[in-house]
Amino acid sequence: MTDNKNAWKKQEKAVRATQLAFDLSSEVQKFIKKSAIDEELTPSDMIRRILGLEIKSKKTRQRLSFNLSDEEIALLAERFDIPNADKRLVKQRVADLLIEHVKETK
Repeated sequence: MTDNKNAWKKQEKAVRATQLAFDLSSEVQKFIKKSAIDEELTPSDMIRRILGLEIKSKKTRQRLSFNLSDEEIALLAERFDIPNADKRLVKQRVADLLIEHVKETK
């Protein structure tokens, strides 16, 4: 029962938190996002660091993500000459392509 009480108190505290959103210049946003990536933090945690506030989360492994429709997956599967039902292999080939792009661009 005590564990449930503690969990409820934590949730209640989270509900009371206030989210702030800022309309800052593109230059300021880019700087904060790049700094966060360099320090393996989220942009939110980077802002907390700049403000001198406690950062509760651990360093994050930055992930890239984007959405693909079924048609786009099929198009990429055709491009890579693999079965379009094999989404895992499509994902791997996309990752390989992105890595190659970075190597060629550097």
